[in-house]
Amino acid sequence: MSVPTHLVLGGPDHGVARCARDVAGRVGARVVTDAADLRPGERVHLHLTDRVVADDLDTAAREVEALAARVRLTVTLHDVPQPTDGRAFDRRVDCYRRVVAAAGGWATNSEHERAGVEERCAPPTAGVVVPLPVVPAPGGGAPTAAEVATAAADAAVAVFGFVYPGKGHAEALEAVAALRAGGREVTAAFLGAPAPGHAQDLDALVRRAADLGVPLRVTGAVPDDELVAALRGVAVAVVGHRNVSASGSLNSWLAAGRRPLVRDGAYAREMAGLRPGTVVTYRDDDLVPALAAALDDPAATWLAPGTDLRPGPDEVAAAYRAWWDRLAEDDVA
Repeated sequence: MSVPTHLVLGGPDHGVARCARDVAGRVGARVVTDAADLRPGERVHLHLTDRVVADDLDTAAREVEALAARVRLTVTLHDVPQPTDGRAFDRRVDCYRRVVAAAGGWATNSEHERAGVEERCAPPTAGVVVPLPVVPAPGGGAPTAAEVATAAADAAVAVFGFVYPGKGHAEALEAVAALRAGGREVTAAFLGAPAPGHAQDLDALVRRAADLGVPLRVTGAVPDDELVAALRGVAVAVVGHRNVSASGSLNSWLAAGRRPLVRDGAYAREMAGLRPGTVVTYRDDDLVPALAAALDDPAATWLAPGTDLRPGPDEVAAAYRAWWDRLAEDDVA
């Protein structure tokens, strides 16, 4: 059997760990959370961003190299290095370069992320692309007329997910302030908690909202059983990442039946092509008019009935199985 054991690192609420557990469950993999429980020479798959392995980049690279020396390791790379990493960029490139050099195979969640790894990390093997799945949520289908009206009446421009710099929260506040200056009774909503170490960034955003006169609702972490209702209860969804990594928050909006405004970029364009009709892209200078258009046409902020959200979990599981089968055949050959 070519399905590898899944080594799942990171806390249970970490997006990478949740993705790893979901994939493991879909493919029927054995799951371990401690590398000491792995048998020498067994096939192992690891979903990683450097922070789920270790706090220090060099330590993370060394731990993956040591693991690859013991087992037959494949990896899915999340949060791949990009210039928006700032001062950590060069060190992150070196970390990921060492990871792909040590692993027997590697994957990313998008074509542009694979291209970035190929350009910056000189991998010795070709990577594969397995997109993040959209998992349609119970209650996330086509909205009723009442739902559309209720969400529109809420008049909130919402950003979902962890709060940290570059996620689009600051730009959303400025855009809402511009709309309010033009006479619109619109508010802002941050559906999520600050990322670890970023409480001060949320505090700064709350102060900025007060300075701008923008009513701001901050929910903190949204429980899983309340998430769909939260995502369906706001007027306009905004996905405003400054970086270009794959986005679990985008997929959460889609799973809840929403059609978000997504900041234009390589990932946004790739996802627009992968799932036609699911997003509206905007450029930085166009966010205010894009929001105004969405507020004027509430139905456009919802996915049309029958919208194809594939690849979903089944397609993603099949893609991983096919990849591991090919690697197993190469080993035999």
